Parts: sequence; structure tokens; C-alpha cells
Amino acid sequence: MPAVMEAIDRMSPDERVQTMEYLWAAMTAAAEPEPPAWHGDVLAERRRRAAAGEETFIPLDEAMRQVREEVACR
Repeated sequence: MPAVMEAIDRMSPDERVQTMEYLWAAMTAAAEPEPPAWHGDVLAERRRRAAAGEETFIPLDEAMRQVREEVACR
């Protein structure tokens, strides 16, 4: 197992969230990577399910708030 994964395994939940947020910021600041080929299929299926009322979504900021609340409860 790579050392970075071992370090993540030793992190607290709060440290993992902070690390995830840091990685996301670093990834979005970099040049836009080409999405994998399967990504379009997954998005199309999610759009179809949402249009059919089979699935709902929440905004990213709301999802992050929920994650933070869950992590704080541990």
C-alpha cells in the first residue's frame, strides 16, 4: 500500500475531510482533466433517473454541510 494511503488510514475523520477538501481545491485549480470515457454514461443515466423522478440530488454545499455534521457527531 502506498505511504499516502497508510497516512490517510491513520487520520481522524476531521483530518480526512480537510485532506479531501484540499485535494479537491488542488484538482480544480489545475488544468481541467479529460473525464474518463464511462463518465458520460453515468451522467446520462443519472439525468434519466432524475427526469423520471427515480432519483433526487442536493447541492454540493448542502452535501458538504451534511458530511461535516456527521463527522462532528463522531
